[in-house]
Amino acid sequence: MWPIAAAVVAAVVLLGGLAVAVADERNRSQRMERMLVEARNRIEAQEAAANGVSRRVAELETRLNSQPDQAAVAKQVGASVFTVESGDSIGTAFVISSDGGRSTLITNYHVIEEEWKANRKGLRLRQESRQLDATVERVSVGNDVALLTFSGALPTLSKAPDQPAVGDPVLVVGAPLGLGGSVSNGIVAAYRNGYIQFTAPIAPGNSGGPVVNLKGQVVGVARSKLVAAGAEGLSFAIPISLVCTTMTAC
Repeated sequence: MWPIAAAVVAAVVLLGGLAVAVADERNRSQRMERMLVEARNRIEAQEAAANGVSRRVAELETRLNSQPDQAAVAKQVGASVFTVESGDSIGTAFVISSDGGRSTLITNYHVIEEEWKANRKGLRLRQESRQLDATVERVSVGNDVALLTFSGALPTLSKAPDQPAVGDPVLVVGAPLGLGGSVSNGIVAAYRNGYIQFTAPIAPGNSGGPVVNLKGQVVGVARSKLVAAGAEGLSFAIPISLVCTTMTAC
C-alpha cells in the first residue's frame, strides 16, 4: 500500500505544481496584456497630440497664407494713382471710375485751389514717365474735395463697402514732396470730428491720395497731418463715403 500512497502523494504534488505554473503563466499573460494595452494607449495619446500639433500648424499656415501681400496691394493700387501738378502745388489723385471714354479722379480741393480760383481748370497728371492732361470738373470747398476728369480709360480703385474699424491696417499711396508712387502703412487710430485718424506717415504731396485697406479698397482720402513737437503718426483722411456722397462719383 505504501508505494501506492507515495504515488498518489507524488501525483498530488505534481498536479499542484502544474496548477501553480498555470496560474503564474496566466498572471504573466495578464500582465503582458495590461502592458500592451498601456503601451497602445500611450502611442494613441502621442499620435493624438501629434495630430493636434499638425492641425494647429496647418491652421497657422492657412492664416499666414491668407494674409494679403502688402507689396501686391501697393502695386495694384499704384496703377490708379497719379501725382497732380497744379501751378506751384503738388498733390495726389486717384481714379475712382472710368467708363472707357472718360475717367474720373478724386483729389483735395486745396491741391488745386490756386488754379481753380484763377479759373484755370487744366492741370497735369504724372505717373513715372507718363504725363496726362486733366480738367477740374467741380469742387466742394467745405469738404476739401475736387473731381478731375481725363479723356481716356484708366484703371480704377473701388470704394470699400464698410468703414474700417479702429486698429485695421491701411496703406497710403501718393507723392510726398513730389515723390510719386510712395507707399506708407499704418493702422486706423481713431475717428475724430468726421475724419479718419491713422498712423501711416504722410507729407505735403500726399494730399488727395487714397487710403486703402488690405484688399486695395479705398476707405479715405489723405488730407492732412498734425505737426507738433514730439507728434508722430497723426494723419487724417476724409472718409470715402463722404467723398462719394459729396461728388456723386463713386
